[in-house]
Amino acid sequence: MEPIVPLISSSVSGPLGAKHLPRLWLKIILHAAGRLPEGYRHGSGGLDELTLTDLGVDAPAFIGYLESEMPSYQQCEAWVRAHAGNIGAAALAEHNARVEAATKPPASAEEFRQRLGVDDPAFNASVPLNDLDDWAAAHAGILRDRSR
Repeated sequence: MEPIVPLISSSVSGPLGAKHLPRLWLKIILHAAGRLPEGYRHGSGGLDELTLTDLGVDAPAFIGYLESEMPSYQQCEAWVRAHAGNIGAAALAEHNARVEAATKPPASAEEFRQRLGVDDPAFNASVPLNDLDDWAAAHAGILRDRSR
């Protein structure tokens, strides 16, 4: 089966209001289905870890639930509402600000910029770099499929 690029941006939130949670859900279920492209984090590090930590969610329990149940996004949010320790309005606002402000470590940002053809050395924000990377991967997949 062909990999599926997780095109949901970290800037997106569902009804709960937690940015990155929809992307995290998609990456984990794609991985569980063997469809996440190689190299994508799915539940640890980066914005994945930041989201789970900020929301007060036990990462192994969350990942285990998603991998075993393959829930819809609404079911995922219901699980988070039932198990998270930190989803009040102020906590969600703080979390969303942290997602928006996140930057990649200098070496990682440089690697992304080089691969994506971005010349601005100050362009190091995690969300737009991840978005550009996803779009490039999706475009490459479309061109690959078209040439078959």
